[in-house]
Amino acid sequence: DADILKLDLIAYPDLETLAEAEREIKGAGEKAPGHVRIGGIKIFLDGSPQGGTAWVREPYAGGGCGTSTMTDGQVLSALRQALDRDAQLLAHCNGDAACEQFLNCLEITEEKYPQLCKLRPVMIHAQFITEEQIKRAKNLGVILSFFAAHVYHWGEVHAENFGFERASQISPVKWAEKYGVLYTFHQDSPVIEPDMAETLWCAVNRTTKSGILLGGEQRISPEDALKAVTVNAAYQYFEEDAKGSIEPGKAADFAVLSSDPFACESEEIRNIQVLKTYKNGKLIFDLKNQNM
Repeated sequence: DADILKLDLIAYPDLETLAEAEREIKGAGEKAPGHVRIGGIKIFLDGSPQGGTAWVREPYAGGGCGTSTMTDGQVLSALRQALDRDAQLLAHCNGDAACEQFLNCLEITEEKYPQLCKLRPVMIHAQFITEEQIKRAKNLGVILSFFAAHVYHWGEVHAENFGFERASQISPVKWAEKYGVLYTFHQDSPVIEPDMAETLWCAVNRTTKSGILLGGEQRISPEDALKAVTVNAAYQYFEEDAKGSIEPGKAADFAVLSSDPFACESEEIRNIQVLKTYKNGKLIFDLKNQNM
């Protein structure tokens, strides 16, 4: 209402707060004054692997398989509500059991409503998604949004909880690439700071805090990592016609970086700084003048 936002904010309320959010954000589903709109609905199918609550099929080293937070019926109901509203659905799934539940429910729904894939459902985190599950995700039009920085921040914790081999397959970006599944990256703030350069570095290098290579076969190129947070991200938000790449007719949204991520050593990617940011052609951030 105060018209103070400079960037675009896309909200994904849960089912309990959706109606209230729609009342608060006028023009829900469309670009509203102040750069705000509702993009869809978010559901949570489990917890976190570092907290021991991600829902997995094989037990943790200390026992237990984590926490399931929704029944199949509740997930199916959420999918039907998303379809009724023509809204995108984001599902928090960390463990492979949670990934399995979401994929199963998507398959059940897609049999009756083949238009489901047009809503571009997103699996958030997908930390322990398996190679076979990624193949199924491809068939369902699922976008995978990986929390790739887990490798650095909790790699040792995952190795302790799941064993080194299982931990090496967290955020299996290379598998997504192999089977043509569109993927993006996020930081899940405030879990960690919103540092995209660090996330790109994690996806390219996959080293832990102690310098251990964790899942080297899942490393990707700097080009593919940058694509995940530009053109792929724009597609995830149904904005591929207006954002994500530098082309005539698209929004003049630019970030000026301190060095070229394609030219610098891969280990140096995390040190790249954003010097300036332009939104619709207007300078809204300057590292040398942060009081603007």
